[in-house]
Amino acid sequence: MLASHLSNFKALNLYLLFCILVYLQGALLFGIDTGSFGSLQALPSFLRRFGVQNGEGDYELPTQRASLMNSVPWIGKLGGCFLIEPLIDRVGYRNSIIVTAVIQIISLIIELTSKTWQQFTIGRNFAYLSVGLVENLVPAYCAEIAPSALRGLLAGSITFVVALGNLWGSGMSRAYVNETSDKGWIIPCGVQLIPPVIILCLIAFTPESPRWLLLKGKKDLALANLQKLRKREEVTNGYVAAEIDAIEEAIALGYSRETDSWWKIFTDPSNYGRRAWIVASLFIFRQTNGNQFVNSYGPTFYKQSGYGDASFTYATIGQAMTIVGSFFGILITDYTGRRPLMIVGGLFCGILLSIGAALGSEANPNQSEKRTVIATFLLLGIFTKISASNNAFLIGAEIGGVRMRKKIMAFGTANDVLAAFLVTFVTPYLLANPGPNLGPKIGWIFAAAAYLSGLFGIFFTPELKGRSLEEVDELFEAKLHAWQFKDFQTSGAGHRLTELERHDRTALEKQKPVIDHMEKGQEQAETQEV
Repeated sequence: MLASHLSNFKALNLYLLFCILVYLQGALLFGIDTGSFGSLQALPSFLRRFGVQNGEGDYELPTQRASLMNSVPWIGKLGGCFLIEPLIDRVGYRNSIIVTAVIQIISLIIELTSKTWQQFTIGRNFAYLSVGLVENLVPAYCAEIAPSALRGLLAGSITFVVALGNLWGSGMSRAYVNETSDKGWIIPCGVQLIPPVIILCLIAFTPESPRWLLLKGKKDLALANLQKLRKREEVTNGYVAAEIDAIEEAIALGYSRETDSWWKIFTDPSNYGRRAWIVASLFIFRQTNGNQFVNSYGPTFYKQSGYGDASFTYATIGQAMTIVGSFFGILITDYTGRRPLMIVGGLFCGILLSIGAALGSEANPNQSEKRTVIATFLLLGIFTKISASNNAFLIGAEIGGVRMRKKIMAFGTANDVLAAFLVTFVTPYLLANPGPNLGPKIGWIFAAAAYLSGLFGIFFTPELKGRSLEEVDELFEAKLHAWQFKDFQTSGAGHRLTELERHDRTALEKQKPVIDHMEKGQEQAETQEV
């Protein structure tokens, strides 16, 4: 089985990889922003510009101001989540990511020229509008152009690149930890211009999604684009043409029997409602299993725990651990499947948070116990990524089927925004001094959510490993339990598409009479119209 999994990498040609990397620049700007802002709030240069002096003459962000600066931008992200579906539908993926890059550049101009915390927050609101667009657009595009056997690696890679961006952002702040002039915060913010500029320079060299083109009736261009994204032998052997025909057949069938209204999420609870609920839950767990707490308040938490300047070092190491977790997760998810990583990762998050909360809550912890607390929060980054974070974006990009894929992903990321807003708004008050000042005890709250995420993996997370995007509809129409998805045998265009991507000659032979029948029916319809 492992040898078969490794052989799947042969389907990854260089042009396909190039296209994925261009779109992943959007994920990089997402990561730099979220990774840098948690550290920015503890930088002396940032505090001098946007904070106030306390009684001891030091600068700090008042709790209410810190809460607003962290939570208000999520409004922009929520807008991005709901704008992306009609934007892609109207102008396609390529033009949508151009719009995203331009918005990001505008947001950075606002931030870098800020004189007040209110102006900076407005800039971050625009930045998070682009983030809302990115976290829907990037995994969706990657999922649509990737072979099903590599979709976990390619569509799930958004979490790895976001983690790289987090490390970059956190590292930039670490480099300016002793700088008190404005350049101490302007330079870490300014580097966020790099990804959108790269996008604008390279996007013209990437193709539009073949699936989007088929939806718009541009089959010839869809075929030409998919041929660029597949190996030459797949083109010459007829697999790519058959793949396009199978996708077209699935789209025709899907659009002939149902609408793609948002209301289907609420009026079809056993099918699309179930899918939307699964994705929304994954994104909520992504924010509540400790991931958002570490991203937004890691450095502040370490400082309040008495680690001084070492707080930035620990925050940077923590970001590096999330990279390890993200990379490991996307590398093996097409081998292990989605469910095992969700289950194991979620339970380990709960265990680590429980250990950190228990030891950190002691009145006079010794040095060994302090180091253990730090280790648990650093290791947490690995397991938050391989569990809910990876699965939220990956399953979110897969689960919607032919018609509802972008809508269900948008619904999921909207819940991601609401959960993140809650975490970022409430956490400063829980860490406030004077106030509750829970310190490490806050780990108990996130531990409970992490254990629930592991249980959610067992009972509700479907296994979509190796399935085509068009095959998902048949799986949910069968009303399977989560543990039944893996072994269920499908039929129809979605199933044939999966076989074609595996280079099954039988599927290639099956596809031709189906397409001949479709073309004959189309010719008869055209004759009747004449």
